Amino acid sequence: MKTSMTTRTRFAPSPTGYLHIGGARTALFNWLFARHSRGIFILRIEDTDRERSRREYEREIMDDLKWLGMDWDEGPDVGGPNGPYRQSERMDIYTGYSERLLKEGRAYHCYCTRQRLEGLRRSQIERGIPPRYDGRCRDLRDRTGRNGEYTIRFRVPEGVLEFRDLVHGTVRFDTRDIGDFIIVTSTGIPTYNLAVVVDDALMEISHVIRGDDHLSNTPKQILLFNALGLKVPEYAHIPLVVSGDTVPLAKRRGDFTVRAFRERGFLPEALVNSMARLGWSPGEGLLGMEELVSRFRIEDLSRSPSVYDPSMLERFNRMAIRNSSAERLLGLVNIPSKERFSREWLKDVVELVRENGVTLRDIEGFVLPFVEDDIRIAEDGRAILHEPASMEVIEALKEEIKKVSELNEYTFDGIIDNLKKRLGLSGRRLFLPMRVALTGRTEGVELRGVFLLLGRERILERLGKVRESLKGEPSTEGR
Repeated sequence: MKTSMTTRTRFAPSPTGYLHIGGARTALFNWLFARHSRGIFILRIEDTDRERSRREYEREIMDDLKWLGMDWDEGPDVGGPNGPYRQSERMDIYTGYSERLLKEGRAYHCYCTRQRLEGLRRSQIERGIPPRYDGRCRDLRDRTGRNGEYTIRFRVPEGVLEFRDLVHGTVRFDTRDIGDFIIVTSTGIPTYNLAVVVDDALMEISHVIRGDDHLSNTPKQILLFNALGLKVPEYAHIPLVVSGDTVPLAKRRGDFTVRAFRERGFLPEALVNSMARLGWSPGEGLLGMEELVSRFRIEDLSRSPSVYDPSMLERFNRMAIRNSSAERLLGLVNIPSKERFSREWLKDVVELVRENGVTLRDIEGFVLPFVEDDIRIAEDGRAILHEPASMEVIEALKEEIKKVSELNEYTFDGIIDNLKKRLGLSGRRLFLPMRVALTGRTEGVELRGVFLLLGRERILERLGKVRESLKGEPSTEGR
């Protein structure tokens, strides 16, 4: 196998579900390191779990990575010199290496039944001993009657294994605590540890950046690298992402997948920036991919658990929305009956409401009152309209608007001044009934913008429907 001085990293997801934020953070750090080093980033699909692996999940993972702004130089869809890039297509390769280990006496067949192994594990736990295989089949001589199912176990040598982790520093393991581990199951499928070692070696992976949950796998993998005479990559194990109560975010929680954040209306740059802060401090503000690439250093990664903070993502999304053009936002939001309105008018509406939205879904909600013919008045809004002075405000507003031929900045100011003098009202008692009547909401965008974008005729139409919509509902007057 040829060696390479080029930095080569990989992201190797299992297509058993949607891309989780923890996995996406791992992909991001590997991608940033590869791009910073002007190296190669590889996407490898670890789909040996035949029962749960799905091609649709694989496609979703790829789509999410592209949406986040990450590309790859080698992978199942783009090919490359070290393929195939799906583990399910590499079985013959793994078989060759497992047979080599057997031939050299570094691995052996194990005939222990599942029942025996489960009993052994329970017994060890009850005695306070770390569970590990007891080596019963390690030096088995008599194989009479043992032609049934078997696994292949790696023969772990005794000693202390030491390696340098780029995040944690020097790490030591006593191999007696590991025990001979399975590298091929009874169904002939290679286990994770064998497959990942063979793949990382043949794909010339120079650096493996992954979660702390893989730290216990590392000594097993290094032992396999050494037994096969393969070059060991450098490792960087990053702390897991935890919730506010320090509990690790469950991988299969659907609300922490990239797909879920997309559906909730978060922009990719906001999610990338929030993930980048999970164990790293690249600096203040919403940073672009090029800035993140230029600032990334493995030695700057934290050893402490990374706490997921929803408010940080929301803060970055506000920035992303603010930095986006109205043209871009208009293409991202779902607006019913969009074809009824001019694109320029819709862009003006989006421009008006963007400051009030945390997500794209929020923006869609604020746009609705501008495009719907019959607005939906919320419960708190109905309570406002039932207040004693509210209908008086609405009727007076109708009369003042009828006095002008068009609504503009000048006529709007004149209408408001006239209403204040005429009704002796100001603040909430004056403006809230108008807002509810025109938008159905008690809060939202600047009222001046609502007037100018709705226009004279549509406002008069809405004001005329208000009293009709409240018929049969009890008034708060006299309460």
